[in-house]
Amino acid sequence: MKIALTSPNARTLSGHAGKCPGFLVFEITDRQIIQQSHIKLNKEQVLRNLKGALSNQADHPLSDINVFVTQSLGEGLQRRLTEQNIEVFQTQENDPINALKTLNLVD
Repeated sequence: MKIALTSPNARTLSGHAGKCPGFLVFEITDRQIIQQSHIKLNKEQVLRNLKGALSNQADHPLSDINVFVTQSLGEGLQRRLTEQNIEVFQTQENDPINALKTLNLVD
């Protein structure tokens, strides 16, 4: 499973998911973190500027995520992600690892 968390600074979660230029991406197997990376999106890749489904953008760094975690997002983005079978979570946690644990995504 691949999880993307809105994090422009690679240390804390943020809101404004559609405008967020940075994401922590975790690969999870058996509820354990296998790999973690931080990606920066260019202007065209930022979700509010993206045309069409994320899953149809083979070259987009988030095209293969299964779960999306943020502090806040608009109804339109939430609907678009959900329509693409991406599970969406909102949390008030600031720490990415605590967020994953609180949401019961990792041990």
